[in-house]
Amino acid sequence: MSQHKKLVDVLSNKNCHFIENPKHNLPDIVFTANAGLSLPRIKNTIILPHMKYQQRKEELEYLEKIFQSIKINTIKFPGCNLAPFEGQAELKWFDNGSKAICGYGHRATKETFKRMKKLLNNIYMNNFLSPPELLIVPLETSDYYHLDVAMLEYDDSKCIIHKKAFNNDSIYKIKKFLGEENVYELETKDKMCLNAFVDETNLITHKITDENAKKILEKLTKRNIKEIDTSEFEKSGGSVRCMVLDLY
Repeated sequence: MSQHKKLVDVLSNKNCHFIENPKHNLPDIVFTANAGLSLPRIKNTIILPHMKYQQRKEELEYLEKIFQSIKINTIKFPGCNLAPFEGQAELKWFDNGSKAICGYGHRATKETFKRMKKLLNNIYMNNFLSPPELLIVPLETSDYYHLDVAMLEYDDSKCIIHKKAFNNDSIYKIKKFLGEENVYELETKDKMCLNAFVDETNLITHKITDENAKKILEKLTKRNIKEIDTSEFEKSGGSVRCMVLDLY
């Protein structure tokens, strides 16, 4: 609770919703990045998750109530056991929502994004908008089980990736998709440093264990690095980015 409060304090001057959870026995609901996928160019609309594990599937009832309370429209994802979808953690938006990179292999699957592509096409076309172009790539190790651990987008066209999270073919495809000059490959033993939240002036991340990586992040993003102790959350595999859900 103390660590989470520090994150809330850092975000308190932003345009944020802080939701008091109802009483329940769902410890991972704190990882709100899994709560859904908000859609750029379509206001106040979110695709609900279809979690992989039963404990997290039970969050859905509470998530729907939370979104209802802040007047966010919800769309169910057509998932199944072979096609789970764990929200924003699985997909990164670029170029004003006209492009997205999707990562699969440890939670989401190829089938997940086959269904996602069809769903997004329907949603955007029904709103008289061009559907986003998707790049779907595998995540190589369970250390990077979600895309939001493997990749940090720090403006509308640029990202930093953990080199160990992707194979060479995927890195080539990402660079071709976004432009080679917009993708930086980071080599570091600090697996959680890219699980970060970026605003206009700050990059908020965990206690970085690699000073060289910290210097690179500061130089590339041109942001001030703010470090928050998330060690308790990291025991469950999550950090700063996992606890923040973007709403368009």
